[in-house]
Amino acid sequence: CNVTPSQPLGTAMAEVVDDGPPGGPGAVLSYLREGAPSYIAEVPTTVPVMEGGHGGHPAHSARCQAFIEWLDARGLDVIVFDMDRTMSRGHCGQGLPRDQIEGYLEGRSHDFVEAAQALADLGRHRLAVATGSDPLEYQLPGQGMDTHILGPDLALALLNRWCPEATAKFEVMVGYDFELHGGNVHDKGKRYHMRRIAEHYGAEFRQMVLFDDSQGCLENEDGWLGVKVSDSLGFRFEDCFEHQGELPGAQ
Repeated sequence: CNVTPSQPLGTAMAEVVDDGPPGGPGAVLSYLREGAPSYIAEVPTTVPVMEGGHGGHPAHSARCQAFIEWLDARGLDVIVFDMDRTMSRGHCGQGLPRDQIEGYLEGRSHDFVEAAQALADLGRHRLAVATGSDPLEYQLPGQGMDTHILGPDLALALLNRWCPEATAKFEVMVGYDFELHGGNVHDKGKRYHMRRIAEHYGAEFRQMVLFDDSQGCLENEDGWLGVKVSDSLGFRFEDCFEHQGELPGAQ
């Protein structure tokens, strides 16, 4: 795995580090850094699987199939998910204490897990995470990777727990808070994230969709599609159907 800084933030690298008990919450991608950390992680092709993960998956539901058809009908093949309130109903704030990780993981969106697995199985979509949880927050007073987890580390922990076979399909995860990087309004919301994801995949913005619970994070001038996650439990397949103002027959 490697970490790619977008501006001179100091040298950084990342590797899989097990800083907890075997199979425990520490067995996730962790950042090793000199100076300020980077905040774009390219996911390794081989990742650790956390204990309690699920290797077998039932046939995709009619709702999931309708979701895939919705994506395909619009030519969307770069599928991006926010983390807090989307992949999970949890919210990590400026950093989640490691002794609270189980509650966050147990709060996963069931529809997100099914969607991630289905899209990974199909193999024709490219997946990513765009979160405002920035690894720079590991440097806040009273925080550190030994006591807290956030950003791409936390997203990977959720994927490894519930759909480990899909993890490698999320080739890039961007953890970035524009206010921690100079506050450039052109990077506000998820604009910066989506540009870096487009660059990674060599994609056009019209091919991209972001699912996010914050309306402000969906605003953009580049032309990618933003779909609001409206349920407190996180992403639902109905979010995309309701975005168009009607529900399909398959529920």
